[in-house]
Amino acid sequence: MLNSFSCALFAIVLLAGASSCTSPRYRYLETAADRSVTESLFDFKERTISEADIRRILDGRINIPDTVRLAVFHYGGTRVQYRQWYDEESLKARQQLIDTFTQVIKGASRVQKVILLPSIVTGVNPNIHQLRESAVRLQADMLLIYNLHSDIFQRYRVFRKEESKAFATCETVLMDIRTGIIPFTHIATKSAHVKKGKEDFDSAELQKRALAQAVLEAMLETGRQTAGFLNTPR
Repeated sequence: MLNSFSCALFAIVLLAGASSCTSPRYRYLETAADRSVTESLFDFKERTISEADIRRILDGRINIPDTVRLAVFHYGGTRVQYRQWYDEESLKARQQLIDTFTQVIKGASRVQKVILLPSIVTGVNPNIHQLRESAVRLQADMLLIYNLHSDIFQRYRVFRKEESKAFATCETVLMDIRTGIIPFTHIATKSAHVKKGKEDFDSAELQKRALAQAVLEAMLETGRQTAGFLNTPR
């Protein structure tokens, strides 16, 4: 008969043989499962969203109302390179640009009202949280923030004095006021190529017209994309 030591040794050999029969693929899957990350590994003390709320946001969905009161804010307006052009014609053109932009957004079936968010409400250089609170004061359901940057193609201007080419980029952020979540963003970059006409007294007038055309195209594209998002059934 086998003594107790021999029995124990025999049992160990059997267990080792059984483990060696386990397929490498199974062992890999088991190891991979053990390495799954389900919690944040970043210890950021200044965060404003808790770990529990982060999971709720990522697992949740935004319900856009059937009728939306949309606040619109032009962030960083000084970045549009109009330089010294502040004549009456330019101011009228800017107002027409804003009116055209809002009309395109109103094309969305959900948009009940468009509210221009004035700087007197937001203050100087507002952050995203201040803009949200300002939109709340106006009882807006959503907030559209857009930022414009435009300028002349300098190299193009050197070789063709009777022509001008400009570009404009419009960055857009759409925020849901109730949750603070941003369900839609868009960046539109457009260019415009214009030739000197009778209305252009000098190269500055020509450049101004090219800039205005590029900005218009970028904002129209932004308005169409925003309206398309709001029109999409959810």
